[in-house]
Amino acid sequence: MMSLIKKEGRRFWKIQTPHGNLQTPIFMPDATYGVVTGLSSHDLELTNTKALVTTTLHIEQKLSSEYISKVGGLNKFIGWDSPILTDSGGFQVFSLINRQKDSKNLITDAGCSFTSPIEGKYNFLSPENSQTIQHNIGSDIRIVLDEPVIEDGSLASIKRSVQRTTLWAKRSKEMFLKLHNLTEKDFLNPDIKRPLLCAVIQGGNNFKYREISANQLVEIGFDIYGFGGIPVHNKLSWKRDAPKGFYKELVAYVASLIPEDKIRYGLGIGSPDNIKYAIKCGWDIFDCVLPTRNARHSYLYVSKGQGDVEYDSYSVLHIKSLRYKYDEKPIDEKCNCLACKEISRQYLRYLLNIKSPAGIRYATIHNLYFYNNFVNQLCPSSIYKQNSLHQKLKKK
Repeated sequence: MMSLIKKEGRRFWKIQTPHGNLQTPIFMPDATYGVVTGLSSHDLELTNTKALVTTTLHIEQKLSSEYISKVGGLNKFIGWDSPILTDSGGFQVFSLINRQKDSKNLITDAGCSFTSPIEGKYNFLSPENSQTIQHNIGSDIRIVLDEPVIEDGSLASIKRSVQRTTLWAKRSKEMFLKLHNLTEKDFLNPDIKRPLLCAVIQGGNNFKYREISANQLVEIGFDIYGFGGIPVHNKLSWKRDAPKGFYKELVAYVASLIPEDKIRYGLGIGSPDNIKYAIKCGWDIFDCVLPTRNARHSYLYVSKGQGDVEYDSYSVLHIKSLRYKYDEKPIDEKCNCLACKEISRQYLRYLLNIKSPAGIRYATIHNLYFYNNFVNQLCPSSIYKQNSLHQKLKKK
């Protein structure tokens, strides 16, 4: 199912899934409700997107996973022939419970109790039914339920989160094995084809509890280990010169806790520069809402020197700026995406100003193409060419 390649001092994975093969490093856009806003499955293929991430909780609430199962699984339902990763729903429930003060909203060892903000109905998410929902969806990579903790969380809340995450990981794996009629020995057999299972390392910004969480999850045994929470420095600090933003040291440290022969998943990482750094630290797969969400807000990622704000590895172009009103150039003169081939900056600016769906489509296609191309360039060219040839031969 997974094979590790070492080349030019770096590690890369070839991952076999029921819906096709993946080559790391890889970026996956978030298709929250089973769709990337404004794009068709064909559009996604044009951006070189190889896999999607969708949200278990939202699919269950909007459609019900039983319905998805009856119509042949999410891939068939949305017309997507490539791999899908489903999250556990834990992060969404955690955010909901902490955002809405309701006595019915609480997290216990049994699971998460909450009321839907849309319908007001009572819901319960446990490690077992999270796996059942993902099984009904038919995803290729599944995540076990975990309890996130904010970066400024108290030591008591971090300790509780790590303990509960381990408890839920055990129960999730037991349910996964039950759903697939597998034993622990079967799980370790590379010849048995099955979805991949991912556990999420918690511990907030506490290095000690990150290590405890990682060790406990590795002891249970999973295919993939993810970075839980948001990798940023504490927002509250008595030090005036306290570091802020992306927590590089923590990202590198958590990667070092994961065995070399396991895939590392940087959940929610992030900007192109942060992804580049994480890959150097040994992280393999990524997802983030930035390229799609920012596209809808006229924030475009472009090559160095092509935008109005410069970062280490890329530039940003704020397309609604008045400076682009008469700009006939493509979004990025170094880009080969559909948007850069078909329209000018001035026309995209107009489309987004009038809130045209066409503008959102073009902007999203460009940002995803940029992200995928950016990550592909971080893979040795010989491996990437081999993988591209394999995908073309497979389609024939």
